[in-house]
Amino acid sequence: MKTRWYSLKLYTPFTKNIFQQYLAYRSNFFMYLLGAFMRVFCLIFLWKAIFIGSGKEILNGFTFPVMVSYLILSTCITECIGGSVVNLVHSEVKKGTIAMQLIKPISYRLRLYFSSLGDSLYVFVFLMIPGFIGIIIINVIYGSLSVFSPLNILFFVISFGFSIMINLSLSFVLGMVTFITTNMWGILQIYQAVFRLLSGALIPLSFFPPVFEKILTYLPFSSLVSAPANILLGIMNIEETLKVLIVEFVWLILLFLLTNVVWKKVVHRLVVNGG
Repeated sequence: MKTRWYSLKLYTPFTKNIFQQYLAYRSNFFMYLLGAFMRVFCLIFLWKAIFIGSGKEILNGFTFPVMVSYLILSTCITECIGGSVVNLVHSEVKKGTIAMQLIKPISYRLRLYFSSLGDSLYVFVFLMIPGFIGIIIINVIYGSLSVFSPLNILFFVISFGFSIMINLSLSFVLGMVTFITTNMWGILQIYQAVFRLLSGALIPLSFFPPVFEKILTYLPFSSLVSAPANILLGIMNIEETLKVLIVEFVWLILLFLLTNVVWKKVVHRLVVNGG
């Protein structure tokens, strides 16, 4: 049966299923969120010490309230776009259920994508929305709410959408490695470290040396966290924002093509365990 890529409604139950699973096991997720909040608070106190130690009000274009907003926003974006593509593929390959999934008359890739979107939707509702509220409160206190212009919000929505789709493609390519290795733990740990460093999730890219910062802005990782965060916080001007959106769109197309190539090459090398 030919894959019906155009019938997206066919895949929405996978999104709903993952969302409902999280609702059923809320305690596990909220413990995970507690860890994310604790990480943000540790980073806020760290950067507060850095600002005090520097004796400056602005560091590489960041005031302290903007830095706090960036830390909250980057954490929310990181968790929201994370998804579950790699974990789903890894689990199905190890259990041997991948064989049954591949013979179903639906697109395996779209099933993974929509399942992952259920994960992202849950994080958006229970982490990102409260994060936005926290950012607004912080900027009201410091009198810098004007950075959230309607144009910045519009560009953020576009950039954030690109960010999710780019990460889905990256995660799919990474998940396909499981078809060869059957174990992804070590590779996934390396990828997560690289992702957090190069995407701006760990530290804003403006704190890198200028040459490295310029190189990183053209890599897909910067499109995941740094780009949407900087756009919403008004750190970029219109020209820089449009340039970033073009870079994101180009990576979106390139990675879509890459996923097609990788899928055709790797699916024939699948080794199934269990049954």
